[in-house]
Amino acid sequence: MWLRDCAAFARVHGLSRKQARQFECTAEHLLPRSAGGTLRLDNVAAACRCCNWRRGRLPVLIAPEAFRRHVQERCKVGKWHSTLPARPHKDHR
Repeated sequence: MWLRDCAAFARVHGLSRKQARQFECTAEHLLPRSAGGTLRLDNVAAACRCCNWRRGRLPVLIAPEAFRRHVQERCKVGKWHSTLPARPHKDHR
């Protein structure tokens, strides 16, 4: 993810600026504001624009941990961010 320099991120990863915008760091509300979530720090996590958008468009609310597992599984097989090439998954537990 990037926070301040889209052009540098795009250059480092060989992306266009339009592609790099998917990876802009956003504030993901763990409990959406539409469901009563607040702006408190314990309800906000960093997420790329793509993940934030995808989770927000789901027909049912998925718990943050369940969504994290979903994203990790999709990333393992190269099916999350189609902009970037698949990379081997490393479990850092």
